Amino acid sequence: MSVKIAENTLTLTRKEYDLLVYFIANHSKVITKSAIAEHLWGDEIDLSDHFDFIYAHIKNLRKKLIEAGCRDYIKSMYGVGYKFENV
Repeated sequence: MSVKIAENTLTLTRKEYDLLVYFIANHSKVITKSAIAEHLWGDEIDLSDHFDFIYAHIKNLRKKLIEAGCRDYIKSMYGVGYKFENV
């Protein structure tokens, strides 16, 4: 999947793309790690006891956005989840 940012084309994995769309759709709202996991992986995520895979996807998405010239829009909300802010 690819996303255009300014003049840069950003290549994202399917999960990174879905995560970005989810963040944009929930702009300025705090999103819990479990809400992200359930949105991206569905009900079978209940079988997981940790969220390391979410941290990895968010880290990769952040890195790609910053390399494309964006500032870090994804804010970590300690102990809760994440918030996407562009202001």
